Amino acid sequence: MKCNIIKDLIPSYVDEICCEDTKEVVGEHLHKCEECKTYLNGMQTDYVEKTPVYDKKASLPFKKINKKRRIQVIIATLLTFSLTVIGAMVIQEVGVVNQFFFPMKSAIIEIDTVDNKQEWKSLSFEGEKHLRYKGVFWNKEIINTANNESEILLRVKDEEGNIVIEELKILPGTSVKLKELKRNENYLFEIKAENGRYFINAT
Repeated sequence: MKCNIIKDLIPSYVDEICCEDTKEVVGEHLHKCEECKTYLNGMQTDYVEKTPVYDKKASLPFKKINKKRRIQVIIATLLTFSLTVIGAMVIQEVGVVNQFFFPMKSAIIEIDTVDNKQEWKSLSFEGEKHLRYKGVFWNKEIINTANNESEILLRVKDEEGNIVIEELKILPGTSVKLKELKRNENYLFEIKAENGRYFINAT
């Protein structure tokens, strides 16, 4: 077979995509023909040398992008973690911030009546006769703390003395929601309970 035909078949021979018969014919010819054997060696050398250079250059931009992306993800993660920790510390340690986002006022009352006769007693929340739910973070909830000796009865009046909420029973360690109360209005809270010391929280 002529060398020109063999040279046309050599690329398929190198890539191993020719049939077995063609491979056998080309192999026999290469065994006898130095010119075609040299041509084959040159083609194999070019193939080995050029392919890695091309792949390396092509993949380089993607490696740079991936490295940059990884750095951005790490920085964003560290920044988010730092802000979360700082925010938690601020809320826990700074009283003003804590009171703004998690408002709460407490009342302490000592009930000591003759023959343990239950009467309505006004609550004073941290020295204030009336309680006002000023912001959106108030839950409008009254808590009978778990350490209290017994259940309490609660009623609420508006600033003019009108009863807004009738008697509500609150067991120790439980709370009630006062959805009827409006924001930015003054309310008077009264309780009736057995003799003892009571801690009441408003949130």
